[in-house]
Formats: sequence, C-alpha cells, structure tokens
Amino acid sequence: MRVPSPPHRHFGRALAALAAGLALLLAGCGGSAPGGGAAGGGGGTPVTFLNVLPIESLTFTPEIVAQAGGFFEREGLDVQFQVTRGSAQAIQTVIAGGALVTRVSDTEMMVAVGGRNAPVSAFGQPSQQSTLRIVSAADDPIRAPADLRGKTIGIPSEGGTSETLVDTLAATAGLTDADVKKQVVGLAPGVYELVQQGRIDAYVVAMDTAVTVQRQQPDAVVLDPSQVIAGGTQVYLTSQQALADPAQRDVLQRFLRAVRAAQESVIADQPLDATLKTLGDAYDIPILRDPDVARETLRTYIASWQAGGEGLLKISPSAWSRVYDESVAVQLVPGGLDASKWYTNDLLGASS
Repeated sequence: MRVPSPPHRHFGRALAALAAGLALLLAGCGGSAPGGGAAGGGGGTPVTFLNVLPIESLTFTPEIVAQAGGFFEREGLDVQFQVTRGSAQAIQTVIAGGALVTRVSDTEMMVAVGGRNAPVSAFGQPSQQSTLRIVSAADDPIRAPADLRGKTIGIPSEGGTSETLVDTLAATAGLTDADVKKQVVGLAPGVYELVQQGRIDAYVVAMDTAVTVQRQQPDAVVLDPSQVIAGGTQVYLTSQQALADPAQRDVLQRFLRAVRAAQESVIADQPLDATLKTLGDAYDIPILRDPDVARETLRTYIASWQAGGEGLLKISPSAWSRVYDESVAVQLVPGGLDASKWYTNDLLGASS
C-alpha cells in the first residue's frame, strides 16, 4: 500500500487556477439564459459547448457527428462549439452561466468539486477510458509505471490532465514527485525528436498523435495508462443550477440523446467511410489525411466509449470510485468524501 506523498506542485497550481476564478464567480454567479449560450442562428435551442482543446480532433467525434450529422438539430438544439483556454476556465464559465456544457477530465472535475466545492456535476461520460498515451523509445522504454523512476516526461502544460496522469501512474509503482521529473513540451508528433535526442525520456500525447508517431517511428514504445489506472477519462459537466432548472435539464437530456445517437451511428458504420467523410466535410482534422491511420485511431476511440461496459455515456459507479481513490492517493482531493454525489446518470436514463 502506497504511503501518500506530500502535496504535489501541480495540485497547488490546479487549485490556485480554479480558486482564482471560482471565488470570483461564486460570489457573482447570476442566472443564465436557458441553454446557456448565445443563439447560433439555427432556429433551435441555443447551447454553447466549451471544448478545452481545438475541436479539430477525433477526440470530439461524438460531438462533431452529432452536429454535422444532424442529430443535435433533430433534438431541436443549435449547438455552438467554443474553444477555451483550459479546463479551469471552462468550469468557471459553466458556473457563471456563460455555457451549458463542457467536457473535462474526471480528475479535473474532482479537483473542482472535491477540492473547491464548485457547484458543478458530471452528467455523462463520452470517453470511459483514458485516450492519452505515453510515448518513449525502444532503447529506453517505458512499458510500465515502475519504468518512470528517474525519467523526465514531457507534458503539454503544468497542472493539467497529463501531469495528473503521470503522477497517478507513478503512484501505482510507489514513486513520488522526487522520482519523476516533468517538463513542458509541445503536443506534435515532432516532439518525439526530443526523445531521440535524449532531452526527455518520453512524453504524453493524445491517441491520434501516438498512432501517427508509431507509423512514422516503428521503434516508438507506447504505454496505454488505462491498462493500469481508471483515471484519465472525460466527462460532460454542467452547473448544479442548470440541473435544478427543468428547462435546462430538458436541454441536457436532449444533448445526451443526440450524442448517443451519433455514437451509435459511428459504431454501426463498421468501414467508417461515412464517418470519416462527415468529419472531413465538417473540419480540417489532420489525421484524416491518412484514412488508414484515422480508421485505426477511431476504432480505439470507439472502444473507449464502450469501455465501462454499462452503456454509452453512463458513468460507472465502481470506476468512478476508483478514480476518486487514485485522486486521493496523489492528494488531488481530500479523502473521506462521498464522490458518488458528484455525478448523475439520471439524465441519461431519461434520454433512453
């Protein structure tokens, strides 16, 4: 059993970022317009969806297909995608009523609620398994958490999902902050050159990038964190104020219904040709330039949608409990809290 280490530096940064915005917003949080966003001109109920990364990624396949495939429109929704600068800003905006929905990592949600008592709740889980990967080279591979000892791992930003992922993985091997160094690097496949040059030992990337790197660099070694930890999934998050409002609750149910219909359409499209065309017609997504790589990657994303084994978008109580325990182990949140109160599957059930 691992003895909890002293608070991590990234924990302090994450809390500081959330605290600065949340304290201000909690004091001045007012009512939001139904739907939580500006009208998009489509004639349906306006909904603003905050994506913390650029939408041009297979990560957002369910939302893109729901929009481009007409599933949102069939539910009477006019969903507008709006990119934000990170999860903290997205959560703050949702609390303030500037947007109805965002999609953040499970641990970021737990920091907001368990660490800062933010009035938000998870209400669906589009990705039930981490889609991040750790890429290293064959001459000094990282194949298991114990291999992280003494290594320098590249991450895209401090205090975010990637750093939390590395710390959580390290904790499973009994390692602490002192055993693993983190260094901020980019996200592009070209960052692998830093690994080859020995400037870093590995780096954290999205699944799209990991597949691309392995195609370009056959000696690259890819560690899938989901084989070890439960954390690193993504959830839909809204404000508790919205959940308490019957009109906005209805919008959230329709949002889930549209996303689930989009996921089902992608799953049914086994060749994935129609899905790739829909995605490519809607956005310039780099990985679509190599259809074989895109198909391989998308099939892994599809597996992540169904990994919980309890149905699309449903948050698994047992997996959620494991994520909380992992978050406590790396001191992201205090122990002894009832994390089951931080999410609901009720809207999903009503959307069946």
